[in-house]
Parts: sequence; C-alpha cells; structure tokens
Amino acid sequence: MHDKRGGGGRNRLKRAGEEALVRAAELFDLPADVIAGVARVEVTGGREVVIENHGGILEYSGGLVRVAGGTAVIEVSGDSLVLEAMSASELRLRGRVFGVEFRY
Repeated sequence: MHDKRGGGGRNRLKRAGEEALVRAAELFDLPADVIAGVARVEVTGGREVVIENHGGILEYSGGLVRVAGGTAVIEVSGDSLVLEAMSASELRLRGRVFGVEFRY
C-alpha cells in the first residue's frame, strides 16, 4: 500500500519541532536563529540586505530575490538588486530595497 499523504504529516511535524525550538529560545532569551537554524535578516538603510542561515537562492532578478529561509521563503523586492557576496551561511544583496516579506 502507498501512503497517500505525500509526506505532509512529516512536514507538519518538522515545522512543529522548529516552532518549539523558537519558543524555547524566546523563553530562555536566546537568539532563535542560533538555536533553531532560523534565517536572520538584516536590512541597512534600504540599500543592503544580509541574510544569515539561508538555504539558497530560489529566484534571482534585478527586482526580486527569493531565498529559502528555513520555515519561510524570504522575498526581497527592489530595484537594481545585486548579489554582492554569498557563502554557505550568509548572502549579501545591494540595491534599492523596497521590501522584505516572509512567505510561510
């Protein structure tokens, strides 16, 4: 027999576990990004975005960059967005930043 759920139950359990880690971090006043591997986003002056603990770039253009961020997809919208630097743990965008959204 085949499982018709398609892994949906497993994804819910993973998400619940990640949320529990974030709550524990808040309870003990620890940085959630460190404890749970949650992405950390820093925007400086509407000209630079640094994303730590990312899971890679999903989409890239001069007006929109979508990044895997653990439990969410991080969307950076703007104009003339340029990937200035990227490593396994951090990426840095420059350009005119109009907004940053988290899609769950």
